[in-house]
Amino acid sequence: MSSQGPEASVAGQSTLGIPLATLMQDLGYRCTGMISVFRRTLEEIGVHANNSSAVLRESDVARVLSMMSRTHSGLDDTPAMQSLSAAVFGREFSEMRKLQTWDVDVVISCLMENNPNLDWYMVFRHLDHQDFIVFDQGGLTVLLKAAKLVYKDLYQFPTNAFFGRWSNPKGQLSFLKQAIQFSSELFVRNQNVSRRIVFIDASITNSNVRTMIQNWSTLPWNLLDLLEALLGLSESGFYEDVKVISESACQQSPELVAMGLAQIREPWNSLHKELTASIVHIVLGGNHPHWNFVVARLWQTSQKYLMNMLLTMYAKDPTSITRALDVAQEVKALAQILESQPYGFSIDLAALASRRDFLNLEKWLLDHIRQDGDTFIKACLDFLNEKVASQIWRQESVMMQTVPLSPVVIETFIKILTAHSSTMSAENSEYFREILTTIETSGEENTNGEKTKFSPDVEAEANSYYERIYKGVFTISNMVEVLQNFKVSSEPRKQEVYKCMVHSLLEEYRWFTTYPEKELAITSVLFGALIQNQLFTLVAQWMALRYVLDALRQPVGSLLFKFGSQALAQFQGRLPEWPQYCSLLLQIPHLPQALPQIISNIKTIQKQSGPENHGHISGETAYGNSSEAAAQNGAQSGNPSTVFTALQLDSSLSGEKDYPVPPEEVQDQILFIVNNVSFTNLETKVAEMSELLSETYLRWFGYYLVDKRASQEPNFHNLYLELLDKLKFQQLNKYVLHETYASIHVLLNSDKTVELYDERKVLKTLGTWLGSQTLARNRPIKQKYLSIKDLLLEGHDKQRLIVVIPFVCKVLEQCATSRVFKPPNPWLMAIMKLMAELYQFGQLKSNLIFEIEILCKKINLEITGITPTTLLRNRPLLSTPATSSAAQPILPSVPTPVINPAAPLASSQDESSVGFPNLASFITFNPNIPIFNTQPSLRRIVHIAIDRAIREIITPVVERSVTIASIASRELVIKDFALEPNEEKMRKAGQLMVQSLAGSLASVTCREPVRISITSHMRTLLLQNGFSEQTVPEQAIYVTVQDNLDLACSVIEKTAAEKAVPEIDEALGPAFLSRRKHRERTTQPYYDMQVYAGSRYPSSLPESLRLKPGGLTQQQLRTYEDFARLPRHVAEERARGGVPVANRIDPRQEAIGMYGMQPIPPQTFEDPSGPLSHQLVLEKFSALITELGKLLLMNSNLSLASLPPQHDITALMRQIPILVAQSINRDETALLFSQKIMSLIYKDDSPLAREAFVLLLDKLCELSKKVAREVTGWLLYADDERKYNVPVTISFIQQRLIGIQELDQQLARLIESGRLSLIDFTVKLIRKCILEDPPLATQHDFFNTIDLMSKLVTRTKAPELEPTVALLEDLRKRTALLPLRDGQSKDGENSNLREPLAMLFTEWVRLFVHPASNEKAHAQFILQLQQQGIPMADDVSILFFRVCTELSVENYLKQKLNNAPPVMAAQAVDAFARLIVLLVRYHPDQASGSSVNVAKHNLVTKMLSIIVLVLVHAHEQKRNFFNPKPFLRLFSTLLNDLHANEQHLQPIYFEILSAISNTFHTLQPGFLPGFTFSWLQLISHRHFMPKLLMAENQRGWPFFQRLMADLFKFLQPFLRQGEMTEPLKLLYKGTLRILLVLLHDVPEFLCDYHFSFVDVIPHNCIQLRNLILSAFPRNMKLPDPFTPNLRVENLPEITHAPTVLSDYTSTLVQNGFKQDIDLYLKSRGPVSFLIDLRNRLVNSSASQSQTGFHYNIQLINSLVLYVGVQAIAQSQGKQGQGIPAIAPSPSMDIFQQLVVDLDTEGRYFFLSAIANQLRYPNSHTHYFSCVLLYLFSEANQEIIQEQITRVLLERLIVNRPHPYGLLITFIELIRNSRYNFWEHTNFIRCAPDIERLFTSVAKSINAGA
Repeated sequence: MSSQGPEASVAGQSTLGIPLATLMQDLGYRCTGMISVFRRTLEEIGVHANNSSAVLRESDVARVLSMMSRTHSGLDDTPAMQSLSAAVFGREFSEMRKLQTWDVDVVISCLMENNPNLDWYMVFRHLDHQDFIVFDQGGLTVLLKAAKLVYKDLYQFPTNAFFGRWSNPKGQLSFLKQAIQFSSELFVRNQNVSRRIVFIDASITNSNVRTMIQNWSTLPWNLLDLLEALLGLSESGFYEDVKVISESACQQSPELVAMGLAQIREPWNSLHKELTASIVHIVLGGNHPHWNFVVARLWQTSQKYLMNMLLTMYAKDPTSITRALDVAQEVKALAQILESQPYGFSIDLAALASRRDFLNLEKWLLDHIRQDGDTFIKACLDFLNEKVASQIWRQESVMMQTVPLSPVVIETFIKILTAHSSTMSAENSEYFREILTTIETSGEENTNGEKTKFSPDVEAEANSYYERIYKGVFTISNMVEVLQNFKVSSEPRKQEVYKCMVHSLLEEYRWFTTYPEKELAITSVLFGALIQNQLFTLVAQWMALRYVLDALRQPVGSLLFKFGSQALAQFQGRLPEWPQYCSLLLQIPHLPQALPQIISNIKTIQKQSGPENHGHISGETAYGNSSEAAAQNGAQSGNPSTVFTALQLDSSLSGEKDYPVPPEEVQDQILFIVNNVSFTNLETKVAEMSELLSETYLRWFGYYLVDKRASQEPNFHNLYLELLDKLKFQQLNKYVLHETYASIHVLLNSDKTVELYDERKVLKTLGTWLGSQTLARNRPIKQKYLSIKDLLLEGHDKQRLIVVIPFVCKVLEQCATSRVFKPPNPWLMAIMKLMAELYQFGQLKSNLIFEIEILCKKINLEITGITPTTLLRNRPLLSTPATSSAAQPILPSVPTPVINPAAPLASSQDESSVGFPNLASFITFNPNIPIFNTQPSLRRIVHIAIDRAIREIITPVVERSVTIASIASRELVIKDFALEPNEEKMRKAGQLMVQSLAGSLASVTCREPVRISITSHMRTLLLQNGFSEQTVPEQAIYVTVQDNLDLACSVIEKTAAEKAVPEIDEALGPAFLSRRKHRERTTQPYYDMQVYAGSRYPSSLPESLRLKPGGLTQQQLRTYEDFARLPRHVAEERARGGVPVANRIDPRQEAIGMYGMQPIPPQTFEDPSGPLSHQLVLEKFSALITELGKLLLMNSNLSLASLPPQHDITALMRQIPILVAQSINRDETALLFSQKIMSLIYKDDSPLAREAFVLLLDKLCELSKKVAREVTGWLLYADDERKYNVPVTISFIQQRLIGIQELDQQLARLIESGRLSLIDFTVKLIRKCILEDPPLATQHDFFNTIDLMSKLVTRTKAPELEPTVALLEDLRKRTALLPLRDGQSKDGENSNLREPLAMLFTEWVRLFVHPASNEKAHAQFILQLQQQGIPMADDVSILFFRVCTELSVENYLKQKLNNAPPVMAAQAVDAFARLIVLLVRYHPDQASGSSVNVAKHNLVTKMLSIIVLVLVHAHEQKRNFFNPKPFLRLFSTLLNDLHANEQHLQPIYFEILSAISNTFHTLQPGFLPGFTFSWLQLISHRHFMPKLLMAENQRGWPFFQRLMADLFKFLQPFLRQGEMTEPLKLLYKGTLRILLVLLHDVPEFLCDYHFSFVDVIPHNCIQLRNLILSAFPRNMKLPDPFTPNLRVENLPEITHAPTVLSDYTSTLVQNGFKQDIDLYLKSRGPVSFLIDLRNRLVNSSASQSQTGFHYNIQLINSLVLYVGVQAIAQSQGKQGQGIPAIAPSPSMDIFQQLVVDLDTEGRYFFLSAIANQLRYPNSHTHYFSCVLLYLFSEANQEIIQEQITRVLLERLIVNRPHPYGLLITFIELIRNSRYNFWEHTNFIRCAPDIERLFTSVAKSINAGA
């Protein structure tokens, strides 16, 4: 140390207490250059060979590893580091080598050398702190290298430490993410983890399965702990990050993930459910090898999870019910799965199982109807209705997402439901009749296989009505009225006529071409009138609409066209209900010319209903059967839904809209084959499919394979391609490729693909499928179908790269396996060059960049090595015809603003659809700015800037505003209109409300971003076109932007309002449908029970606001109508007539008003327009800072807090951080700004300027970590006299730019090094921080500096130190609490004392938690307390300890309420515990040693008493809300600290423990039930129970025996009841654990106090009693009790009397009972003693009511033991060491008298008392064993023998352990023939169960022998 020089000495003094990690970071990489250097570093923080184990803890090492991982690169060697290193290492600094990173070898070697006992698992576990994060692979490498040095084998890495719940989930996720990506072997081969998801065991014999499991074992996902950790992290705010990792796992091995998810306990979180949904079709699809094994393992692991997977699969695709049945059969659990809900799934599964003869459907339905009644019937009706409707559409060649029902199954349902029609509810009964009508009307076959028929008279009556209408007797309205009456009639006859008329009308459609024109016209009008008046049932209505549609498709002028047109005219009023139907009508080419009025009405309907209902509806999506129909419809010219033209479909195939569909039986078989095909059975399945699949059905199969399989199952693409090759249908591949293009076309052009991740995921899967079909097989993607370069360009132009790039990447990834298209293929490289331009210049989001990087990795290309194209950079902007580029040569051609709410916001180009068609005409230019008149081209720049700003901002703002407004409007409208039957009123109200909310929210949200964006674009365009700031002043830009800000916001507001209308219509769609259905079914008032009953408000609302049947009143509706009356945006007024200049607000003041004093959110620093040049940023900063300086000078007498929110100073201050964010190099710019601001801080003496500049400096530190590091380093370590400015330093401390502790250490270091000039600065600073109100710090925050100044004053009396002396004196006076000794009141509760005492305790807590605090500082604080007389003055000390207790407990509860970490919550409690120990330890030695010890003991007793009083008070005050945790922590910490100071407290350590034991006795559960569990933890504490029991001469045994007795007394009443609640069970379990520890470690304690314990244990707690009685001394070895011919009396221990420490005579002394016993034992008289003996054992009436027993059990126990002990003593006195005499003797007289005289209850207690003494071999055991056997043999009543047997047997039939004496007694009883035990058949064989019990016991004993 001396070789280092004086500088090192100074550094060593000032670095003590600094954490090692902090010091290393301050010193830099140099400190790990050599082992000797790092040892010197350790010595600087006080780590030496003799104290390293105590100082160098696991948590400190963990922070070192965390710091090295976090800063493994980029830690610059700054001047501050060099200065500190030179101070620490002295002359060695010049010889130290410069490193680029940490030398982990040196660090770990030194740490292990200094503390070889480090627990490295705990080191890695302590990485769970706020600063830990692994940024990259380099950070991970640091941790792995350290682990390898410690464990020698990397596979011993403690991976378990990174699982479970962490307090720093961000750090945990960063490690797991890096480890999975770069070092997955940590999870695969790690020897410290055991929870594998699958592993090979002996039960798996299949070699293929074993191979598969071996493959799974190489994946990190086979670790269940990892999966649990990731799922837990998804709930900690990292859902998306964890989701990306989890999706990678699902792609690699979905089966393994599924088996892992099955092992996760419930409840399942959102990510668990989402992962399950994403892999369910892959796992249960049956298309992967070993499907059987996976399904069986899932069922074996978690039946509920497999059920959940089946339900999820069914919800996504109802046709998967066939797969569900296969799974059920595989696991042989069909019956169990059929019990699942919802009923729709189980009913569908039952129907399919019945069809395959796996289930008796009729019996199953009957059982469930009996069980669930009407609820199940309603489910059956819903199911049947859905199936019947699907069957009808399937007959129309429409693909339906359901498995059809066979006629037999339908017949079964109808049969069972008809049988229960009488018990149905009225609603279900009506529903059932409608379904039957639908089946009959639609021509479904009945149970006889014939078409529906009606009786002849019914048909005759129906025909008569038709005759009347054709003859003119009836009008159409008459006929409609008749049918309406018949439909709702209760007469069956009229119902039949109605059904017959409807059925006949539909049946006649096929003959309409033969009708005369007149009759056909009447029929068409009638047909349309029936649709209009809702006289068709639901299915019949669909058929009627289909007939009309087919008729309209016929040539104009044909009979059927006339029928269709006339029918359509009748029901055109209902067309808004069917937007899809409207789309189908519009697709009929000749209809616009034939029916222009109707077509015009349909278009109007579509505009009102919004694009979501019709924008992408195809011609056949609702009624057709092909996916390309939607794509073809979207490709038509003029359809706004077509976004991409780079993808075109084959017109020859697109025209084939109607292709045949195989029968349902064939479909089922084909689907089953596809479900079960795999590579192992491919040949067999191909042969089966070839027989079923004819060329006629190839188009259908191609659609099915693409839409249902390839798009959802990416893992089986190779299997399906192999299947296509094996089938050898030439046309099939063409169809599959066409369907692939068609599906891609739909997804690319859909708005939902842009919004929804799931849609984009399907598109990516189809991209992989397309590439696998073409590029991977060396087949080109033809340009006429898909031009990939054009697709990328269109995606860029229309801002849809989020859709295009992932799709293109997935297509091109397949080039990796191609021989033709892999690099350097020219076609591929041309696309990759365009991708490179997008990558480098496209400003892509990180996920798109990641997609391109993955593509390059797959095809072995470096993206940085590809020369990018210039297509995008040179691509001109699209111009409109209204703009002439020739007129303005200096500007690029720019489109006029286009905002089309019906189309995607960022890609609309049709100016005719803009809300403000001519934006340029609305732009305002201030006439006071002449440059716009002299330079007209500047107007164009403003126009372009506003246009670009709107385009940038509009999409996210509108999306967010519309989403929020739609949700709010939907909830309010549904609640308010719960009783409104008219959906039109509801629709209008919702639209009015959502338009107003969305527009207002968009206007408020976009205002500031639009202003920033317009300003940025204007500056950029001005610079690009040669305009400088001198040409166009900054003020001109501000004014222009402010003048046009309202205009830009109004465009966005209008767009949001228009886009919100279709959103709310879609959200309220189910509510509209519910009201229409209600009108169809009933005429009762509408009542939305789900909404209305679920609200808690209706009953509490006043009458005027309460909802009423029939809907809202006019007054209530006016609330919604008022939304339309709200004032519109000011821009609309400007558009109409402009705003006078005089009325405009000063734009500069308006701009300033945008910036208040609120914290600046991070997103406002991001500028979407791109970075500004470095020179421009500096110029702007110079202007801003100059202007700010002027304003600060003008307002120097103010403060920032007093400034109004819109003050100019505030606005300018907010501009500077924004300017930093716009810079190209944020760190360098912020550093330059901070240097300028720092110089201004020290130049300007104005408080306002200082406050403003310090605040700006703080904001710059927030923006740049580099600035924060440099500022802190300069303020602390730079050698610059300027910084020693007290007001400035105070400002830095208030803004927390300087840590007081670090400043204290640096000042102490400098003063000690000889810089005495700093003393004056330090004195003034400490005065300001500590002595002025309010104080900024405590005296202990400046501990090092004050301590050093005290030493200087002591050594030197120089005049220049007088201010220092004065300061120290003032500090002493401040801490001297003068009122403490003289100011207490008589009751010791002077309120004036509480505050200073509380401040004193708060100061102690701060000192305790201070990182640099040490034993010396603690001792000095204790000395200060003693000097003030606090511990010695009784009244003051009592109040002080009470205040400390209350404050610490209150702080703990408050911190816990705020969800603070446990360590922080317990800081005050831990500090108080340490204070108690130190007060005792440092108690002043004012007298002899013994007196000091007595004083210390008294002090401990006093403090414990006060804690008890506070605890009891809290318990009584809060009762059920009492929280014992702070007191538990206090006592537990106190015991730990006492143990740590045991050597210093050795003379009175036991006395302290005894005082604590007395305290625990006071706090026993019987007195404080709310403290019970904490009390149990405390008495079993590792530093309390062992200390008492192991105390010298067993001094602590009586204390612990008393505590155990307290515990048993508390449990006694609960144990006696037999049934316990869960908390009591837990308490009982804890008691058993304590007893087991005592039995194992200190059995002598239980032996010696057995009597006290069994005396308070209820008799029904047999096992608990056995546990105590089975204890025996550790030095004794028990012989086997089953040894044949074992002679117990020959054992050497049998003559030794056991030690009994319990007081068993005190109970007998009462009332002279002991004296009478002694007299009888000596003289055998008087005789009356035996006669009165029974009565003396009886409880008094009061005792009986209290205990519930007739006899005094404690008295009986004492009597038995005392008499036995006396008998043994008398016998041994007479016979020496012989066996005690049993009979006759006075003791046996007493025993025999009691066994005969007592009743059954008393005899049981008496015999139990004897059995309590049958323990380990000793004289008591032998004597009482003989007594019991003697009583059995001499008994003249069999009841006595039965009770003896019962007492012994009940203690033996419970679980072990069994007392040794009990065993040998019972064995002797049943083996020795003298007792004739087996002849007592009256109680041995009184019942079969008893007989079996005795037989079993006998066998056990004989077997043991």
